[in-house]
Amino acid sequence: MEKMNIKPDWVFSPQPMYIIGTKNENGTPNFCIITWLGFSFDKTPHLMMTIGGSKLTKTNILREKKFSANMITEDNLWIADYFGTTTGEEKEKNDLSYGYKWGEYVEVPVINECHWTYECKVNKVIELDGAHLFLAEIENIQIDKEYENMDMKKIDLTKLKPAIYAPYNYFSIGEKLGEMGEWQQHLK
Repeated sequence: MEKMNIKPDWVFSPQPMYIIGTKNENGTPNFCIITWLGFSFDKTPHLMMTIGGSKLTKTNILREKKFSANMITEDNLWIADYFGTTTGEEKEKNDLSYGYKWGEYVEVPVINECHWTYECKVNKVIELDGAHLFLAEIENIQIDKEYENMDMKKIDLTKLKPAIYAPYNYFSIGEKLGEMGEWQQHLK
């Protein structure tokens, strides 16, 4: 297969999306969308998240050293789209109705409409050129009761239905293709 080179850009970065919840200085909740988020491990599970530019969410995390990461799914995508296309620096994001509560282990706002949420405390902040990378320990995971019988070693994304972002477009997860170690069944 012949290949070609293209300039590094945001042309292809499919990734899950999260509504990041932080506490404003006046104690009210703030939410925004972050897609530059991944997972790491250092004795315990961690989230790695990069936030660039000027954002109220970044200001709140730098001050409070904590946040929630609420997974965006097909059924709450448009609430997330609202949070991602409005700015908390201009006004409070309350143009639509949504529910929230405060975390069980970390005092961070958690979106009621999200089915899977991480409550995180920041361990390390790395200042980059125009962005900040946050390494945060996952203190608690909240999941909807409907998933209590799901095998947590083999999470079925077709049941969770996470929304995926690829620049300026949203996608859903399709069918399950197989399990790890089945390569002999698919390759000759």
